Amino acid sequence: MLERVKQSRMPLFVATSKPAVYAERIVEHCGFARHFRGVYGPELDGRFDNKTELLGHLLTTEGLGAEGAIMVGDRAVDINAAKTNGMWSIGVLWGYGSQRELRDAEPNKLCATPSEVASCIEAI
Repeated sequence: MLERVKQSRMPLFVATSKPAVYAERIVEHCGFARHFRGVYGPELDGRFDNKTELLGHLLTTEGLGAEGAIMVGDRAVDINAAKTNGMWSIGVLWGYGSQRELRDAEPNKLCATPSEVASCIEAI
């Protein structure tokens, strides 16, 4: 999925609720760093604990327009943060959130597999 989406030339970022310092280490350790332009998460002092603020910070820092950005997430907080920032959202049916939680959050699209996510992004 990451290889397919990266070929679209869309810059990829991690926006996580895990503290940035740890998220960066995890992304690097798992061998995913080459796919992402950056990793964003809360600071240890509590800045950006709110996912909506975190996404806004990412968009501003990277000079990205919300209309061209897509949030892929497994929890309602991801979908709601995307909506608040004017972004398109994809809920993924693997991870921590339930199908009901994601459906109730009303993402633009729900995907059951990584391949579906790649196809969805390629179609945009």
